[in-house]
This record gives sequence, C-alpha cells and structure tokens, in this order.
Amino acid sequence: MESQLLKTGGTLFADDQSIICRFSAPRLALSTSLYNGGYLRTEAVFNHRLSLFVNSEADLPGGNLENYLALVADDRGLNRDHTTGLLTSADMHCRGYHALTYKNLTVETVATAGVDENAARVGDCACYYEDNGRYHPIGGTINILTFTNAKLAYGTLAKALVTITEAKTSILQELAVKSSCTQGSATGTGTDGVIMTSDPASPLLCTDAGTQSKLGELIGLTVRAAVKQALALQCRIDPRRQGSVQERLKRLELTMGCYPDSLPESGQARLLLAMSQSIWQEYCWGMLGLSELYQFLYFLEAPSLQPLGISLASALRAKTSALRQDLHLQGGTNGDFFPLY
Repeated sequence: MESQLLKTGGTLFADDQSIICRFSAPRLALSTSLYNGGYLRTEAVFNHRLSLFVNSEADLPGGNLENYLALVADDRGLNRDHTTGLLTSADMHCRGYHALTYKNLTVETVATAGVDENAARVGDCACYYEDNGRYHPIGGTINILTFTNAKLAYGTLAKALVTITEAKTSILQELAVKSSCTQGSATGTGTDGVIMTSDPASPLLCTDAGTQSKLGELIGLTVRAAVKQALALQCRIDPRRQGSVQERLKRLELTMGCYPDSLPESGQARLLLAMSQSIWQEYCWGMLGLSELYQFLYFLEAPSLQPLGISLASALRAKTSALRQDLHLQGGTNGDFFPLY
C-alpha cells in the first residue's frame, strides 16, 4: 500500500481498491455520501473502487450502498461512526493530486474521474428513477476529496462544495467532454461525490470559500488540476486528444462521406470543426437564429474550404432539419427556441 503525508495533516494510503485519508486529529467534514453524509466529525475519509458488477443497489454486500460502505470501513479498520466514504469504478492508481499553499493557508485535493459512460449535462433526461433503493448503476464517476488546514464554519463548508463543483465543471468544459445523451457540454456525471474537510482546531479561520476569496481560489485550482490529471490517466482525456479532428467529429455526431479515420489532421480542419461546434451549440441554445446559422453554412460552402466545408454544411443542414422536426413533434414553437431573425 502506498502512503503519503498530507500537507493539511494526516496520511493518505492507497492501494488497488481504496484511497484512505486518516487524520492526525478529528476533522469537520461535509460529505455527499449516503454513508455518514452531511456534516460529520471524522477521523478518516475514503474513496473506494467497486470491483464487482451489480444489477442494483440491493445486490451489494450489506444490501444497500450505505451498508456496503460501512463494511468497507470495517474491513479497513476505520471507525464506522466517524468515517465517510465515496464509491466509484475508477482505478485508484489513476488518481489526480494537487496541493497549494498561500502564506499559512493550505488546500489539497485528491480526485478520481471516469466519464466514458455517464457524462451528463445538468437538465439532461434522467438515467434512472429511484424506487426504494432499486436502480441500475451506470459506470463513471468523478469523486473529489478536498482538505484544508483552516477552520471553516458549516456554511463555509457548504460554500466550498459549490466552488468545488464549479471547478470540476470548468475543467469538463475546457476539455470539451460531451454529455453521453445530448450534444451539450457535460457538467459532471450522474454519480459524482465530494468530501470537503477542515480543521476545527486550527487558529486560522476562513469565513468565505467562494471564488473571489483566496481559499476559494486555492480550492478551485487544486480541484481543476486533480480532476484534469485523473481524466488524463483514467480516460485518456487531455487537450491534445480532445482537439483532434476525430474527437471533434464525434462531438458533433456527424455522419459524413469522410470517415474520421480518413480525414487528415490539419489546422484548417480543426478550425472548421471548432467553428461548427460553437455555431451549432449557440443555435441550439437560442443565441443565434436560423438565418445566422444559414449564413455560416454558406460560408462553409466557399471554394477555399473544400472538400470538408461542403460536407460539414450538408451534415449541419440535416441536423437542423431533424432538430426542428423533433421540436415540432414535441409541440414546441420554433420561434421561441430557434428564432428566424
């Protein structure tokens, strides 16, 4: 088992199944877990990999998620009443880690990240309906453990979770991670978890964890760096891959004569695909009207942009027709969502 001293106090232990952070003194934690979730005076927190396949929560040892995580705590010799933990299918060795210090304030973050199967944009159609604990789990989770050596009030811890979530989402946006079921940029996965801890005995009191505070800045920077590293290790999602012609075509979900493997990597191709993605999203969001979209399509058909331009224009015209037809069948009003100005 690997071990690492935490800059905020305590020790991180990691093996194939778990990342465990044991603290040298009790911490105040805010956890999104079903197992001792909410506010908790904790001696340890963990992130555990589920290595067995289950069809529903009831198939877990212990009969549900809460009991299963309690069994994990028992198995690792942790105090089950003063421990909270998260569950994932991600590889523990593909974790990201980052720490920053400003004067006497330190923040550090450990993250695992899988988004291949259930990356989602908030507001997407639901993947399951919970009925007394019965649902089918889907692989893919971003779990974040963030620690600070400062003393934080309950409300400040809650604000910190907002900052952590914004930081995670900003990295998914920058890496152009797409929702698994829509064209929208992913804001997370359907099963993400967060645990934030602070030191109630610290002489350093911070009352604001928002993005304009130094604490919020350090939280944001460490979370962004740790999640970015974890995505690269777990999913091979990095700027170089996401900027490739093939990945850009996948994000646009285009069916074209030029199959992605046969389309050469070139600066012009990446630029045209980048513009097409941006224009298409703004049209879908109602920021551009149909006439403006068509102006862009005419631009794509210019002789200097061939052969890719005409293929993109044709594919986007087909997508536009399909989208407007779907809206019509759903009883929507094209003028409300796709203005004709």
